[in-house]
This record gives sequence, structure tokens and C-alpha cells, in this order.
Amino acid sequence: MGLFDKKFCDFCGNKIGLLGNKKLEDANMCKDCASKLSPWFSERRHSTKADIEKQLAYREQNKSAVAAFKATRTLGTAINKLLIDDNAKKFMVTSAKNLAEANPDVLDFSQAVGCDLDVKENRIEIRQTDSSGKSVSYHPPRYKYSYEFFAIIRVNHPYFDDMKFALSNGYIEVGEQPMNPGQSGGWSVSRSGFNLFGNKIDEYYKCVDCGNEIKAAVDAMRTSAAPQAQTYQKDPRVLAALEEEARNLSIKMEAQKANGYVDPNDSARYLMLTQHITIENERPLDNPELNAKIDEAHSLRAKIDAQLQNGGAADQQDANRYHLLMQQISAEIMQIKTANMRASAMGALGALGVGAVVAPAMVPAGAMGAARPPVSPTDTSGGAIPIVMPVMPQQAPQAASVPPIGSQVVCPMCQATVVIGRAGICTNCGNKLV
Repeated sequence: MGLFDKKFCDFCGNKIGLLGNKKLEDANMCKDCASKLSPWFSERRHSTKADIEKQLAYREQNKSAVAAFKATRTLGTAINKLLIDDNAKKFMVTSAKNLAEANPDVLDFSQAVGCDLDVKENRIEIRQTDSSGKSVSYHPPRYKYSYEFFAIIRVNHPYFDDMKFALSNGYIEVGEQPMNPGQSGGWSVSRSGFNLFGNKIDEYYKCVDCGNEIKAAVDAMRTSAAPQAQTYQKDPRVLAALEEEARNLSIKMEAQKANGYVDPNDSARYLMLTQHITIENERPLDNPELNAKIDEAHSLRAKIDAQLQNGGAADQQDANRYHLLMQQISAEIMQIKTANMRASAMGALGALGVGAVVAPAMVPAGAMGAARPPVSPTDTSGGAIPIVMPVMPQQAPQAASVPPIGSQVVCPMCQATVVIGRAGICTNCGNKLV
């Protein structure tokens, strides 16, 4: 087939213009059919015809969800809006005035994972003209600052992982005073800026407030969706499937070792499997927020596993999110186990008639009873492949003083230095700080 041969859309059958082909892995798609895909979807080029057919069917069903959507709240700016239907526990993000025509994706509250604010700073030097007509710097140099705001709602959806949308109409100029938005993703900003030129500081603050309102709304969605699954029903088939998968992978790695080489991707996949076997054994029944994190980690593991099975490298963003989730899950499970052990100890003392409060005893790391993986393959050197297990604290955590709003702290979860905002969370990893 020549470069300029006529092409036809594999979905509607229409002829595709010279520059109108939206290629898939195994098919061609016209721009009209491509416009029907979710606006948050970015993997078209790496999708197959079967993948796109499924999404087009979903997008057609989404029209009914749009028609039934009744917004009770609208957050955002004139650029983009978060629409919320509190009665149906649904939400959407769109800039369209005609919802039926735009067909924005309608999501359940339970699909909301988190929200971040991305503040981009731009700095342009202000220069002066010297006596010879040359452009030179001031001493010290002077700069004009501007900022651009984006909200990023992380979601659990089959066709996209986040919904990133602008809150500002391009960059907002604030004059020569930097506003110190902090780290990328930070929600806390300084309101002490003094602007000699009277530029758009009010618009800057409106974007900050708007971002905080959107984040609070997303957090509230997650909280309100949680009671729908107060008690997690453990399915022994899930654990059995994980163990069987690990067992088969172990056999494969043993065969590789016999040939003098173990595929590092298989080793990485095995480590993730053993982590999840441990987590499934320890999964609580009555902690919906923690179970939501575990389910998200399971989904990420499956996604990363597919990437590794194809011989490629894991997507860095997926890998970072996965490792952060596993750290949070391990820490929360240990807090639950420590609290349960203390409660059991106090109950036993009460049964013996001991009323005095005793200090928590030192607990050996092995006493926590971490689940062991069902198989133990060996590496190419003959030693056991290390299994990443949750860190077991030896002493119950002590209550810490609550830092005030606006103070700078180091997050104990991700070790990032952040400023405590009104949401009271780490703006880098979402850990609750206040």
C-alpha cells in the first residue's frame, strides 16, 4: 500500500482525508470517529481496533448517564467546571455548555481516588537601557512573575487515570513579588505578597481557593462513597489466584535459573505478587478507605505486570504511585495491628483485675505474624530472592503535637517538606498530617 493510497475508516467506513487518519495499532480511524472517544483518553495510538470498539460502546452508553445527570453543585472557573450530582453520587468535568453534544464522562463518587493542584511558575527578567542604548540587567536583577493553575483529579477508570484541567486562563501575572506556591502539587500558598503594579493577584487567589474547593469536594466524594462498602467480604479465590500465579512464575524462574539467567522483569513481577499475597492475608474487613487503596494497588500491579510481561519497562508514574500506595497500606495495616494488640493486652489485664495502665511492651518483629509467600524461587547466585515485606515497628507510636496551619513540616510518609494548608494533608502524597 502506497503512502498516498486512499484509506477508509475501519469504524464508519468513510474515506479518510489526506491528513485526517488517526492510526491505531491495527486499524485506521477518521477524525469524526476519534472525536467520539473520551477527551481524557490518550492511548489511542497504542490501542487495537477491538479496544476502541469497546470504548465507543461505553461512550454511547455514557450519553444516557449525561441525560440523567442533575448537577447540584458547580465548582471551577469560567475555563473548566467540576459538576457534581450529590443525589446520584456522580460527577463530571467539562468546559462545554451543551452537555448532550459534548458527552462528558460521568463517573461515580467511588471512582474518585484523589486530587492535586499543579501550580506552574513563569519568571521573566525586567531589563533596563543603559546610557549607550544597550539592554542590561538591574542590580540586583528584577523579575516579573506569573502563574498557571491546573487541577488533577485522579480516578479509577478503565480508559484514563486522571482528569487534568486548567483553572486559570493561561498565566496570571502578579508583578515582581513571587507568590511562593511551594512544591508542585502544593495547595498552600503565601498570601503576604505585595504587588507594586496592582496586577492580577485577586485572580491568583481565586484560583487557589477554587483548587482547594475542588480538592475538598473530591475528598468528600470518597468519604460519602465509602459507606457503600463498609464490610469487605474476603474471597478465597482472589488469594488462591495470586498464589497460583506466583507458583507458576516461580516454576518459570527456576527454569530460567537452570539456564543461568533469571529475567529481571519476572523477578520484579514475583516481588509484587508476594507483596499482594501478604496484603490479602492482612486485609481488614471494616476499613473501606484502606480497602480502596488496596484495590487501587491491585489494579496498578496488574497494569505494571502487563507492561513487564511485554518485555518493556514499567511506566514511571504508575510505578511511583504503586510504591507510594504500598508504603501507605503497609503503614496503616501495622497501625491497625498494633492497636489490636494493645486492645487485646488491655483486655487480658482487665480480665485479671489489673486496672493500672502499663506502658506498651517491646514487640519482636517476628511476632506480628506476617504471611509467608507460597513459593520461594532462588536467584542466579543460588540465594533466595528477597521479598519486600512491610516494616514492623517495635513500639506503639506515641501521640505527636498537632502542627498549626501554615507551618512547615516533614511528612513521615514520603519525607517531603510541605506547608500545612487548610486540608491538613501532605500535598505530595496525600498523607493526613493534621
